[in-house]
Amino acid sequence: MKKILKLITPLLATLFLLTACSSEKTKVYTTTFGNDQENETTIFYKGDVVNKIKTISNIKNLGMDSDSAFESIKKSIDEQNKDIKGLTYNVEKKDDKVVITCNLDFDKDKDRLHLKGSSLDEERKLSYVEENLKKAGGVEKK
Repeated sequence: MKKILKLITPLLATLFLLTACSSEKTKVYTTTFGNDQENETTIFYKGDVVNKIKTISNIKNLGMDSDSAFESIKKSIDEQNKDIKGLTYNVEKKDDKVVITCNLDFDKDKDRLHLKGSSLDEERKLSYVEENLKKAGGVEKK
């Protein structure tokens, strides 16, 4: 019995290590649009498949009527994104800036995500997502 346990223990430890190493990984990109907006995008992926994307946007310069600007931004985001399954978002005002947090789960609603490619698999490739972030001026945080 002890010999069997001695054989099984290293096998289970190896199995545990292999499954832990294959867990979801992340990459973070930052993008700046003028002096008014900064985005931090976190990509959650496994292998070459992106599962989720989280973006935190900070809009700094709201102008003289910051309350009106905030309401306008919130209304616009609500109208564009309210019916998309898999997209959760929060728009809030903090210290005269607007903070928008979006979480996108690719598995929920392909049609409403306005994906251009013929298949969701193409749109979910890590290389494709990174390429689009770089085209928008994104820089990877290391």
